[in-house]
Amino acid sequence: MSRLKLTIALVSFCCLFLLACATKVSATTNMVVVSSLATQPNLQQSITHTLRTNPNLALSDIRVQVKNGEVDLYGKAQTGFERALAQKFLENMDGVKIIRNKIDII
Repeated sequence: MSRLKLTIALVSFCCLFLLACATKVSATTNMVVVSSLATQPNLQQSITHTLRTNPNLALSDIRVQVKNGEVDLYGKAQTGFERALAQKFLENMDGVKIIRNKIDII
């Protein structure tokens, strides 16, 4: 086999491996499946604190509802980037199973 074919085969294998290792994201843009471990009241307080104190976010009227590790985010963001960023900050938080991002863009 030529060197070029071996290189292409190796790169293809690496891409498939990385794809298999990627985090599972649901088909809808508003739900992301992630890991879980914490209790609900502490989780809700932690999420609210994380979103309100983050200097990269200018969210207004932020509300968080948590039930069995499923998080619903409500509020208003100035851009779609801020809306997505709010969700990203919570994806790897212990106790969060699903995030439903219902933040409106103003």
